[in-house]
Amino acid sequence: MMARTLFPSTLLVSVAVLLLQPGCRSKSTAKPDVPAPRASASVPQVETRPAPSAEIQAALNPSNEPVYSGPIGTIRGVIRVSGDPSPELPDVKKAIPAGKCDDARAFYGTLFREGPGRELADVLVAVTGYKGYVEATGASKQVQARGCAFESRTMALVFGQRLDVQNRGPETFIPLLSGAKQAALLVAMPNGDPVKLFPSKVGEYELVDQTHDYAKAAVFVLKYPTVTVTKLDGKYEISGIPVGEVDVSALLPATRGTATQHVTVTAGEPTTVDLTIPYRAAKAAP
Repeated sequence: MMARTLFPSTLLVSVAVLLLQPGCRSKSTAKPDVPAPRASASVPQVETRPAPSAEIQAALNPSNEPVYSGPIGTIRGVIRVSGDPSPELPDVKKAIPAGKCDDARAFYGTLFREGPGRELADVLVAVTGYKGYVEATGASKQVQARGCAFESRTMALVFGQRLDVQNRGPETFIPLLSGAKQAALLVAMPNGDPVKLFPSKVGEYELVDQTHDYAKAAVFVLKYPTVTVTKLDGKYEISGIPVGEVDVSALLPATRGTATQHVTVTAGEPTTVDLTIPYRAAKAAP
């Protein structure tokens, strides 16, 4: 089974094409209903359900191939941005309370986050095009909420995994996965049980918080586990990749900018792939 490429080879391809795989759906833009919230620390989380196992199997491994057990390699590198600096978002900054939410002002106050050497944070990096079925590990991906913000503005998980939102700050969070089925809102109490969210399909979603409406993150639910998200240093590392020719692709959701490189993975020494995503403010403006 060959992993299908998530990203386009040209920046002119629309975002919809990024997720044109069987069973995919694009991010929902409809405003979700707002049911009564439930406290995650004391209420059993029965309001959301994982997708049926048969549906997950059909999406991830329709040919029922055995899990790949051949030689594997690792790809690592740094993602940077070129061109114009990240513009400030004054309306977003105005909506974030000063003082207790200063960290969130720095986190969400610009279109995208970059480090001192133009390293890019919140970039989705994926390795695709290899032959073989690679199985995901772990039942969930955890994201922490602290300081009026989620820990990342981009998240990635494999279809079938749930998204656990853990509140490590003093304030209440009410996370909602826009585009997924959710009969009730669950409250992530400070240092309480995580809120468990189940994406219903492969595709792109948006994690939002009902108590801090500026706190948002793009969530990508994929068919393969060879993916990661960069932090402020722009570094990434993806291991467990079947050896051979692959595509390394990077997507910055905030701008929809992409970069791709075709490389050969070998067992032993990691393969280094540094990518640069261009940004031009004039082209990005409506």
